[in-house]
Amino acid sequence: MSYFGTTINDSAVIVGESATALTNKSFYAVKFNSSGKIAVCSTEGETVLGLIPAEEGNKAAGDDITIQIKDIGLMVVSAAIAAGAEVMTDANGKAKTATTGKFIIGYALKAATAAGDIIPIQISKSGYKPAAN
Repeated sequence: MSYFGTTINDSAVIVGESATALTNKSFYAVKFNSSGKIAVCSTEGETVLGLIPAEEGNKAAGDDITIQIKDIGLMVVSAAIAAGAEVMTDANGKAKTATTGKFIIGYALKAATAAGDIIPIQISKSGYKPAAN
């Protein structure tokens, strides 16, 4: 079997279709919905596709939306988070400290002191947080 060009896409972003209208959703976590469209995460600790960059936070339903899926991105938090903490999504697509059995998006690279802060996250998608031994 042979291929022309590269078969590996090393881009930090992908483009998909917005499932719903988005207003002020920059730095929120998103997922694929059951129709394969991009939707803001709506279940605490669910699997995350990526983050909405600053310039993509306002979209109409059906618009193309660019999503950051790797590297360092920004995320709005729902509560204080310590630097270095494992991070998951809350039920509204915001970052919070990961708890047992929940999907880890990545790691906080800076502390957040209050809800609404925006902090850098190293996106790692490292699976589900195990129970302590």
